[in-house]
Parts: sequence; structure tokens; C-alpha cells
Amino acid sequence: MATASRPSRKALRQARAAQFLGDRRREAETKGPHAVLAVAMDQLRSAIAQLPESRQGDAAQRATQLLDQLRQSLTET
Repeated sequence: MATASRPSRKALRQARAAQFLGDRRREAETKGPHAVLAVAMDQLRSAIAQLPESRQGDAAQRATQLLDQLRQSLTET
């Protein structure tokens, strides 16, 4: 068990991943909205992939539904 003075390997790995994704997002912001969208989609895929296998299918379906709703909303305006 990790002590309070030493973060666990999982916590360190998560912190590195968050830093990497944050850096990617900031870099994409300098390139414009399409680049930010691409990074956001990568982040979504990564988040779904990190879920337990039993939840990945449902999460992917939910994400697809939300994207379809957004697409339809954008085409209606």
C-alpha cells in the first residue's frame, strides 16, 4: 500500500496522462477549432478505453448517441 508521502504508480501514471492530454489540448487550441475537436475525440476514445470492458460498449453507444444528437442539432439550425 502506498504511503501518504509517496503517490501510487497509478496516481503518477494518471497525472502524466492528464498532463500530456492537457498539453495536447493547449497546443490544439493554437491551431484552431478543428484541431481541438480532434484532440477532444481522442480524449473521449481514451476515456472509454480505460473503462472496464463490461462498460466500454455502453459508453461508446452513449457517446455515439450524443454525437448524433449534436450533429442533428447543428444541421437543423
